[in-house]
Amino acid sequence: MATSDEADFLDRFAELREVEAAANGLVKVTVDGTSDLVELVIDPRAMRLPSEELAAAIKEAFGRARTAAQDRAMQAVPDVLRQETPELTALLKDIEADARGNMNEILLAAGELTARLDRLMRQGTQR
Repeated sequence: MATSDEADFLDRFAELREVEAAANGLVKVTVDGTSDLVELVIDPRAMRLPSEELAAAIKEAFGRARTAAQDRAMQAVPDVLRQETPELTALLKDIEADARGNMNEILLAAGELTARLDRLMRQGTQR
């Protein structure tokens, strides 16, 4: 059973949020203390960007938010937990792999969305 200090630490870690923006604020990404994507906000004006630029902006904002969240999370970790063990290293690698997988899925979806919007916009201008 967790002590109140441990529970407080875990709650603070889970509630940690970092928000970063890219593409002049048109893309905003929020991640939590485990580097999971919590929120992705894409301003409608960002849909005018080429799909590659939008994907790059999402990736840039996510990378900066993830780095900031990891830095803040490490500051909140008690010294005793900062000691690296093989189990901790493996866990951190798993978390990083999951975060990369989630980001790849988001980037693919954003690319597909912008490609569809590009096609729709081209069809609208041809009429």
